[in-house]
Amino acid sequence: MRRSSKAAATVAATLILAACSGQPDASSTSIPAQTATLAPTTASSAPITPVPSSTRTSTIRVTVTNSTVTHTSTISVSTFAPPPATKEPAAQAGSCPYLPESDLELINGQHSGPTMLTAVKPYPICDFYRSDGGWQARIRIIEAGTPEAAQAAVDQHVPVDRSDPATQPPGWSGGSMSTPDGVAGNDQVRSVYAVSKGRTAIVAESNQAQTIKGRQMVIEVVKNLVE
Repeated sequence: MRRSSKAAATVAATLILAACSGQPDASSTSIPAQTATLAPTTASSAPITPVPSSTRTSTIRVTVTNSTVTHTSTISVSTFAPPPATKEPAAQAGSCPYLPESDLELINGQHSGPTMLTAVKPYPICDFYRSDGGWQARIRIIEAGTPEAAQAAVDQHVPVDRSDPATQPPGWSGGSMSTPDGVAGNDQVRSVYAVSKGRTAIVAESNQAQTIKGRQMVIEVVKNLVE
């Protein structure tokens, strides 16, 4: 009886020591196995986020589209025609109502002789001659039906592909160019300056090669018309 009681006591002591020693039992060993199985699943889900490549692609498309639209709108301006040519009466001697001969002398650097006026509407065409009888300058004001037609009239005298941009007086725009071989109807023209604003266009021609001559003429004409 004491022998069996001692054995029972020994078994009980062994169980108590096992519980206190912290050694894993069958249930505790299954937890790390489950954790080890779940860990890769969590880690593998992180890199699945897609890269937003569509943003870069859409930006390129917008840029290309915008450049195409801009290019198209630029070349569509040439669809407007200048006002039709009017029959011009014979020129008569007189004084230019919007550019005095004294101003032209200072601008073009030559003494003025007679001035010939061609009576067209709304203002006559003014042709200025030197004191020796040679031609030296012409100024013309054109009233068109639309701003686009006025711009087309400017482009007719100073083609865009052969002229430099002109932006004087302020608010006016057009072009200027040298004409070493003259222009149609006058082989003595050496420079042309033409600008428009609204429905009005002004064209200045000079026997001097410097386009600044025509620019100064137009500036004076605009100032005199405003006054």
